[in-house]
Amino acid sequence: MGWTQAETDVADVMIWLRSNHGREVSYADIAAGVGIPDGRRLRRAVGVVRVIAANRGDRLERFMPSTDPARRDSGRRRVFVTRYMRRGNGDEFSARDAMAAARAAMTSVKDMHRATTFEAGNPHSIARKEFETMAQAADECITKVAGLDKVGPQVVRQEKNTSLLSQMIADLEARLTEPAAG
Repeated sequence: MGWTQAETDVADVMIWLRSNHGREVSYADIAAGVGIPDGRRLRRAVGVVRVIAANRGDRLERFMPSTDPARRDSGRRRVFVTRYMRRGNGDEFSARDAMAAARAAMTSVKDMHRATTFEAGNPHSIARKEFETMAQAADECITKVAGLDKVGPQVVRQEKNTSLLSQMIADLEARLTEPAAG
């Protein structure tokens, strides 16, 4: 029994990215390297490779604008690139990727806290205790992260809006710990 086209695409992309470990590559670079047209088929294969990399302990970073001024498209816009990083490797690009992921995750945690707190207090909820447990877990996560202002000295460049995010989290935490009015 042979492999499907999707499985072959994933294998080709995985092999190509691992052989280009640490290099900034765009979708156009990947497409040229593996011979898959730049489109939905390639993007689907890259998404599967991201999951496989995580399972191996490696990492396929998010697509972010290249910091290399020479990487521009025909409209002089920065090209979005990613890198395949084997376990134990990372640098400023990896730190930017991790900060972006952390901000996205905290937004989701805040949404989770809001929704689960509402359901925990809803007398018509089908699972009040379970939602209360989830709301507590989200609250503990927000409380833990609210105390972190920066990652540490290894982050070379401060990300924009990280202090704003920390302030938003601190404000949310303060509102959550205030006694209820009324």
